[in-house]
Amino acid sequence: MLVQPAEDSFQKGLIALEEGRRREAMALFEAAIELERRREVERPQARYFSYYGLCLSLECNETREALRFCREAVTLEGYNADLRCNLGRVLLAAGRRREAYESLLRGLKLQPGHMMSIRQLKLMGFRKRPPIPFLSRQHPINLLLGRIRARKAA
Repeated sequence: MLVQPAEDSFQKGLIALEEGRRREAMALFEAAIELERRREVERPQARYFSYYGLCLSLECNETREALRFCREAVTLEGYNADLRCNLGRVLLAAGRRREAYESLLRGLKLQPGHMMSIRQLKLMGFRKRPPIPFLSRQHPINLLLGRIRARKAA
């Protein structure tokens, strides 16, 4: 069941986030979560958790808490591409590129053409294949050949 004051707070939070007012957005998302808790909602809105977690990561560098909120949201609504994208953004901020990439791709499989997921993947960039594919990326030979290849490209 949707709690209208919580939803209003959430919508204002989305606008604030879009306009770059992350601290204000975080407070509005937190208020939405709290309003639902006070009403003892049986099934909370996963969106509130996800966007609150995203703001925690972007504004306060609270990656552990941010990941907890975003993962909780994905557990509640794993079919929502926005929530997968937010989780990917938080994972990326935490330096967990592979997991971020996988989360963003899952979101794109759920909703092909999801613009924020595509934008985040482009920001991440794409890695070239290792010079010797059957060796790991971290193998000293691949590291050396990769550096040589990068110098020649520059």
